[in-house]
Amino acid sequence: MKEREIRPSDLFARYQELCREDIEVFFSDKSCFVNIDCPGCVSDKVHTAFEKLGFRYVECDECGSLFTSPRPAKEALEAFYSNSASANYWAETFFPAVAELRRKKIFVPRVKQINALLKEKDLDPKVVVDVGAGYGVFLEEYKKQFPSARTFAVEPGHKMAQICRGKGIETLVSTAEEAELWASKADLVSCFEVIEHVFAPEEFVMGLGRILKPGGHLVISGLGVEGFDIQVLWDKSKSVTPPPHLNFLSVRGFEILFERLGFQDVQVDTPGQLDVDIVVNALEEDSAINEDRFIRLLLRRKGKELANFQKFLAENRMSSHCRILAQKPK
Repeated sequence: MKEREIRPSDLFARYQELCREDIEVFFSDKSCFVNIDCPGCVSDKVHTAFEKLGFRYVECDECGSLFTSPRPAKEALEAFYSNSASANYWAETFFPAVAELRRKKIFVPRVKQINALLKEKDLDPKVVVDVGAGYGVFLEEYKKQFPSARTFAVEPGHKMAQICRGKGIETLVSTAEEAELWASKADLVSCFEVIEHVFAPEEFVMGLGRILKPGGHLVISGLGVEGFDIQVLWDKSKSVTPPPHLNFLSVRGFEILFERLGFQDVQVDTPGQLDVDIVVNALEEDSAINEDRFIRLLLRRKGKELANFQKFLAENRMSSHCRILAQKPK
């Protein structure tokens, strides 16, 4: 899998342009911004990492997580996600253009990977709820591989919820935090690439937990600050872009977050595939991004050597694609 396959340069450039315009529309008034403590370990000991597009990113001195503070209040973010040009573009133009390729490259392998995780624990979930289900592609693929499972979607966007329903997926139009109607419903709750977007990760994870039956399992993924591409590109990273991406927890930050919320058997891994490719592409586009001699030496390698390095990153929890598997107490 390559970055430009699932994130075509022209489409993504347009999305980023719309994000910048939306900042002026929705967040020019900073009076709605609020300071927060670390979303991972709740420490108030932080230092400024950098500013980007008027948003201040800080690093936690305790667990190393990266996040915006101050940040727009929850209501302001909800208005942005509901009504902004960039959010509409992502849902109506960007994702449909890459949906089938992402199905093949991301969602089919994702179901297989999750199946492997479940087999390790001898789990066979009968009821699966995907939160932030989008177009329902993950649940479609899950149902193909596990036809006996009952699959459900939680999706706050009305248009995408209708698409899920059109595919025969029973769907609750709601955020995770407000999905009380489906409390204790699922043996497995899945949620992919949402936690970096939310105002309060603690409230979000608690909401996911409420959907689980006692003893059920949660599997989520999101961006992590210790990934190779984010560490190399830092404030120049396309992934670190406000307002949609606010939270980049460290591996330890993720562990602390889930453990302090009462989850058991918390496992964090980073099965990412794109870190090296993202850095290669970024340096091709702008040679001034990074002048580190070792990085340039490394990225002159080709083929198998780069693949081996990407494998090293994934196996040593140094990819920016983080995955968390955790159990709700029985």
